[in-house]
Amino acid sequence: MSLENLSPEAQQELAILAKNLFEDPRTRKPFLHLTKQVRPDVPIPEVEIEEQTNKVLSEAKAEVQSLKDQIRQKEAREELEKRRQSLIKKGLIDSEDDIKEVEKVMVEKGIANHETAAEYHAYMKQMAAPTPSQFPQPVMSKFNTKDFMKNPVGAARDAAHAALAEFRKNPKPIGL
Repeated sequence: MSLENLSPEAQQELAILAKNLFEDPRTRKPFLHLTKQVRPDVPIPEVEIEEQTNKVLSEAKAEVQSLKDQIRQKEAREELEKRRQSLIKKGLIDSEDDIKEVEKVMVEKGIANHETAAEYHAYMKQMAAPTPSQFPQPVMSKFNTKDFMKNPVGAARDAAHAALAEFRKNPKPIGL
């Protein structure tokens, strides 16, 4: 694009506009950046210094953030190890192998506290106390199963007669 085809008045108007944009504090920076985009080979120290400073600052911020993340990770690992050792000291777990099982329980059951998970794990490991049997002896031991196998009708009749005889012996009414 050439300015030769423009009239001297148009050239002067463009020069005044460029001068006004350059001198106005609100438009100076964008004008310089646009100039650098259109003509990258033109040295503009203000823009180059700003770009270089921003680049160095962003690299420094990234490095600082990386160091902060490393410190947080280290502190988290130390806290986790401290919690694990606390479980052993308090006697909630027996060995280091139990820690993996406790942490597995934490993940599966959504438990956030190591001590609570260790107590839950201990309860899970305990065997339930056996419930007392309702019938101390098997019910079928009262009957002679051999007779039922040989003659089921006769054995049933004999068992019914024995039951009726037992009821007749007892003077108390049934249900009291």
